[in-house]
Amino acid sequence: MWTARRERFWMASMYVTTFLFITLITAEFIYAKSTTPPISSTPMKFVNGQVNIPLTQVSDGDLHRYAVDVNGTEVRFFLYQKPDGTVATVFDACGICGAVGFYKTSTGLVCKNCAAPVNPQSVGQPGGCNPIPLKATKTGDSIVVTEADLAAGMEPFQR
Repeated sequence: MWTARRERFWMASMYVTTFLFITLITAEFIYAKSTTPPISSTPMKFVNGQVNIPLTQVSDGDLHRYAVDVNGTEVRFFLYQKPDGTVATVFDACGICGAVGFYKTSTGLVCKNCAAPVNPQSVGQPGGCNPIPLKATKTGDSIVVTEADLAAGMEPFQR
C-alpha cells in the first residue's frame, strides 16, 4: 500500500511540474512578444513620383521609419545609419518573417517576429532575417526613393 501511495505521489508531482513548466514557458513567450516597441512610421507623400528625405534627419544613428501609400497599400521603409557612418535604405520587412518589422536595441536591429538580431553592418544586404534592401539615391543632402522602387518591393506588405 505504501508503494502505491508513493507512486501516485510521484506521478501527481510529475503532472503538476509538467503543467507548471508549460504554463511558464507560454507566459514567457507571450511576455517577450508584448515587450517589443510598437511600430510607428512617419507618413510621407510622393512629390513627382519620389520621396525626398534630408540626410540631417537620419544622421543621428537612430532608426527612422517612414510609410507611404503605394496603390492603396501602406509600404514601410526605414533609413538606418550604420556604425561606419553610411546610411542604409531598407524595407521594414524581411524575406523570412514578412512585414512584421524591426526595432532598434542598444546592440542593433532586432526582428519583431522572431527576435533575431541583425548585425548593424549587414543592414542593406539581402539574406537571412535582414531587412529587404530598397534602392535609393543619395543626392547631395538628401536620400531619394522613387515610387517605382517602393512598388517593386511592396509584396511583403500585401500579405
